[in-house]
Amino acid sequence: MDPKLYQAVIKGDIASMKELTGQDSTVLFQVTPAEDNILHVAAKYDADQIAEEIVKLPCSVQLVNQKNSKGNTPLHVAAKMGSLKTCQVLVNFANNMSGEIEAGEKLTRMVNSNKDTALHVAVRNGYHQIAELLIEEDPGLTLLTNDAGESPLFLAVDKRHVQTAQHILEVAADFSIEGRNNMNVLHVAVIRSKHEVIKFVDYLWEIVTSRRVLTESSFKYGLKTVFVLVCAARKIRAACNNLDYKNLVARLMLTQKCRSALSETDESGWTPLHYAVHFGTFDIFELFSKYIYNENCSAAHVIDGNGWSVIHVAAREGEVVILERLSNMVPEIWDLQDNKGQTALHLAVASKMLDSVRFILRNYLSHNDLINQQDNEGNTALHLAVIQGDCDDIFEFLIKDSRVDKTVANSSGYTIMDILLLQDLGYSYKKWITLNAAINGGLESLKLAINKHGRKTSPTETVKIDQTKQPERKLEPATDVEVVSGQGLKYLNSDQLKQIGTTNALVATLVATVSFAAGITMPGGYRSDGPDEGMPILGGMSAFRVSVMANVVAFALSTLSMAFHFYSSYMEKLSRLVLYTNLSSILLMNAIIAMVISFISGTYAALSHTSGLANAVVVIVCCAVFVFTSVVFKY
Repeated sequence: MDPKLYQAVIKGDIASMKELTGQDSTVLFQVTPAEDNILHVAAKYDADQIAEEIVKLPCSVQLVNQKNSKGNTPLHVAAKMGSLKTCQVLVNFANNMSGEIEAGEKLTRMVNSNKDTALHVAVRNGYHQIAELLIEEDPGLTLLTNDAGESPLFLAVDKRHVQTAQHILEVAADFSIEGRNNMNVLHVAVIRSKHEVIKFVDYLWEIVTSRRVLTESSFKYGLKTVFVLVCAARKIRAACNNLDYKNLVARLMLTQKCRSALSETDESGWTPLHYAVHFGTFDIFELFSKYIYNENCSAAHVIDGNGWSVIHVAAREGEVVILERLSNMVPEIWDLQDNKGQTALHLAVASKMLDSVRFILRNYLSHNDLINQQDNEGNTALHLAVIQGDCDDIFEFLIKDSRVDKTVANSSGYTIMDILLLQDLGYSYKKWITLNAAINGGLESLKLAINKHGRKTSPTETVKIDQTKQPERKLEPATDVEVVSGQGLKYLNSDQLKQIGTTNALVATLVATVSFAAGITMPGGYRSDGPDEGMPILGGMSAFRVSVMANVVAFALSTLSMAFHFYSSYMEKLSRLVLYTNLSSILLMNAIIAMVISFISGTYAALSHTSGLANAVVVIVCCAVFVFTSVVFKY
């Protein structure tokens, strides 16, 4: 395209354009590298006056209907750029045209390479006035879908363009509710039901409160107050927008087409009801449940590819209020099993949702058969609680329920007692949890109870199979964190344990030496005269007292750790060696912590007159400790 003509169009210079096109009419058919003609350019820059002059030309029909490299007509471009006046010019021209386009296709119904009409483009980009213009011109546009299967109403709801969606519902006599990935408009209505600002503010507040990223000085100068006010203002504004959105969902449910779509599934097999339960949008769930209760309960019976019904999803997500509503509304799905043979109770335990477990066990629908239901691998909910570990609250709740059978064996022949005995747990923790299971009626399987390898031989010495399917570990020295938590020690032989003991004994000796020297050499020195001669100069400071007490604790714990290491050198039984190595490692770690506290408080007391330097020392040491703990617990 001639650069002069291009400049004349984007500047709205009608005189220059006429001059250029009057000299050579073929200039009008020149295109840019993107195959945009002169009308595309006018639409892109909302040069409506230029567009009005172009549509008056004899060749205007060809220019109006011409597509660029992406299949977009000038009307598509105007809709994408929000050029309302240019859209009005093109729509009026299309109404006045005597000829038809492309085998009878109207300008408003022409599609680009993605099968998008101009209405799709306007809705996607949030230009409500253009969408309103196109719908009023041709209400049938709301029935068309693009290559992705998206209808204009689906796009409006997906992009949270509430005003446009409401206009479609009010004006169009009929409309499509289809969307991409086999979704319908109700699927996306639930997914977009919670405003992103609300979710982000909730997440940000959780970070601030849990990690305490705001310091005391920050609170002192009001940063906390400012943060709270900003978050509250944003959240209130987003909540107001959310209210409009939820009113839109209520409006959708008034149409028969949307109510019938409540049972439709997307590519993953989820209905809109699945998503409402998954996201915990109780208000939208209530809208759906009214239809389910009054007209059709089948929507609550739909299962996905995993065999999950809405009751499974609610249990997994910990949505107790929804679980209660479902138990009253569709009690027949309470004991449904998925493809793995698992009930809602299994999923609640697997996802560690204590609230769901508590509610299911206390619900009147939960009979003994449901509570002790075995999945395809023979595991009950109690088996799963034991196998996955790290859910003591759920284990306690299940083990103390008299209806729970603690003697059931799974498909591998193991009871919960067998699994506990075969699992790699810390010595003290394992002793406590197995005793707790035994007190509440837990039994070993007959195979482990008989134990033909010898009555005094422990199950871990005779059975090679681990029900928890934990990966095998090589015999490598355990880290300090593994030693403290009791994990990993059981995989080590006596030589490796003694190597750990030697290293720990050396560190314990160093800690004891340092703390002994610090106990004699007090920070700040002693008074040389007066009635308090020989007493510490800083004795009246709280930081000094903390330093002294922490130093005493470090000395006592490190000395006790050395004593355990010394005593363990005479141990021949591996289990005893593991116990003493574990205890001494725990004592040593606490001694190191006490030594660091003693150093920080002692240094702070000695430098109390120069607060800046004292604070710098505290910050440096704390940063070092933070880096160490972050690396250790992450890797």
